[in-house]
Amino acid sequence: MRKLPVYLVVLLLLWIAFAFPRCAQIVAPTGGPKDTLPPYLVRTVPPDSSLHFNSKKIELDFNKFIQLSDLSKQLIIAPTPKRQPQFRSKLRSLSITWFDTLKPNTTYIINMGNAIEGINEGNPIKNFRYVFSTGSYLDSLEIRGKVITAKTGLPDSTAAVMLYVNTQDSVVSKEKPVYYARTNGDGSFLFQNLPHGTFKIFALDETNGDLEYDDSTEAIAFISQPLKVDSNISGITLLSFLEKENVPKSSEAAPAPPSKEKGKIKKLQVGVQLNGSQQDLNKPLVVNFETPLKEIDSSKIILLEDTTYHPVPFVFHEDTMHKSVQLAYKWKEDMPYRLILDSAFATDTSGLTQARPDTVNFRSKSLSDYGTLTLHFDTSDTTNLYVVQLYLNDQMLYSSPIKGNTWKQGYLDPGTYQVRILKDDNHNGKWDRGCYYCKGKRQPEQVHSIPDKFSVKANWDNDYNDLKFSFPEIQE
Repeated sequence: MRKLPVYLVVLLLLWIAFAFPRCAQIVAPTGGPKDTLPPYLVRTVPPDSSLHFNSKKIELDFNKFIQLSDLSKQLIIAPTPKRQPQFRSKLRSLSITWFDTLKPNTTYIINMGNAIEGINEGNPIKNFRYVFSTGSYLDSLEIRGKVITAKTGLPDSTAAVMLYVNTQDSVVSKEKPVYYARTNGDGSFLFQNLPHGTFKIFALDETNGDLEYDDSTEAIAFISQPLKVDSNISGITLLSFLEKENVPKSSEAAPAPPSKEKGKIKKLQVGVQLNGSQQDLNKPLVVNFETPLKEIDSSKIILLEDTTYHPVPFVFHEDTMHKSVQLAYKWKEDMPYRLILDSAFATDTSGLTQARPDTVNFRSKSLSDYGTLTLHFDTSDTTNLYVVQLYLNDQMLYSSPIKGNTWKQGYLDPGTYQVRILKDDNHNGKWDRGCYYCKGKRQPEQVHSIPDKFSVKANWDNDYNDLKFSFPEIQE
């Protein structure tokens, strides 16, 4: 038999070496049903709900591979330890190593929320908790409640609700809470496995994660008196609010420097605010400025009416920020107008004026462009002053008291509106914030947000009947 050349034998061996291993590569199977089930616990050491607990390590085994997702945001340990435990996940196991000294005769809760999830599809175990006691029994008392944003009447879903053994007012700014819980999407909160005792309750929309009230930009809620817990408590309502309004600093103190661009002449930027190129019948004409004004001369503003363009008088008003002026006039419907602004009618803080006179032509709206909204409330309470707040796209447009059981508002553009009811305790017609760090604490005024939407059609009296609202009892 004729032998194969050596080089052919070598080539054949190389081909076999490279080709056959590729045929044996392991690949993930395709197809089949999607994994929709979360992992479940198969073993714990020590067991959940252990008594006389004295271990430094907790081992949790699951039926499938797991991973931790957003643990730092979801983890709640109560009572709050001085040093956080160490959490390590590997394959199907999770270990928790405890560094803090455990308090005697105390029930501990490790609440991991939805942080434990399957590694394939990310299906989380809902509200995972591990409980143990260093004493001979598990504490079992509960506190249930809700946090509502006082100014809107809507649930506060981002608050941390905290319990303190120290009931002094300043504790919320100096110490970590002993227990705390986070609100759910509906603003509700739940404390479980609490001992008998007296607690200070305080809620905080924390911005820096330190669980201490040290920033006026953080909304708070409180109950002035300590809460005695000797049985399960439910129905607590906390009203969250900002103690101080966050007002942006005025740019008036820092005038814009002159432009250094060659060939370009800077001028005062002026804009006339209209409703779709038309003027509302029930509102003043607003002229806005990009920079704060130093001075303005209303005699150099001319308002002309009708096709004959005869001048008409108006009432002039400048806002406190010096960035807009209003021209109030009793507009005639569907009428042409012309606004003439002299080049020197206004000067901003850097000395800029208009480069030339400006003329703005516009037309007033017709009555048929508007709709009327009438609300009839089913309430017999006449002891309080209630104010209807009408919103469009989360912007309050009108606010006025309910007269009897009826509220009516005209001059509304077609659209879908929201309604909130203010319980105006001091009868000043506006919402008032509360006060925690002041002599004689004060709760904020309450607002009820009606969940219905109210559609307004043009040239139509839109009536809604049998509307209801209520306000929860707030503990002082």
